[in-house]
Amino acid sequence: MNDSGPLPPPYSPEWVRLPEPYVHAVARRLASRGMDVADYWNDPMDPRDVTVIVRRHDGDRLRFVWDEESGWRYGPMDPEGWVPLDRIRYLPGGLLPPPGQVADMVGRVLAGSLTGAADRPVYRSFRDYGDGFDARLAAYAPVGTDSGD
Repeated sequence: MNDSGPLPPPYSPEWVRLPEPYVHAVARRLASRGMDVADYWNDPMDPRDVTVIVRRHDGDRLRFVWDEESGWRYGPMDPEGWVPLDRIRYLPGGLLPPPGQVADMVGRVLAGSLTGAADRPVYRSFRDYGDGFDARLAAYAPVGTDSGD
């Protein structure tokens, strides 16, 4: 984890990339537990969010999305790659659960023992600059060795 240097100003290139180390850590943890991570990426704007596509054993794909306001949600992807809004479910765990906890939840979703909630939680607004959240995200940036898991 990284604990050095000042935080980048909102909307700078460095700021919009702050979630990247977190999604990398989550994807690595999922893969290390044998889950088929088909793809993952950072989407940098309003709110910042990340997407992880996980393929089930039957070939169906689930889209797991984290955003800086509501934490993790997921849903089954249709053939075009979209998730019908009525199928989205929000996972427990708060706004920024550690990658291992995310992997636990994804594993439970895949096993059918966790479905999540239909109601969207709102933990903060993406406009809440200076609330300490960016420092929490920045902590996932590796220093030297890759220790953000």
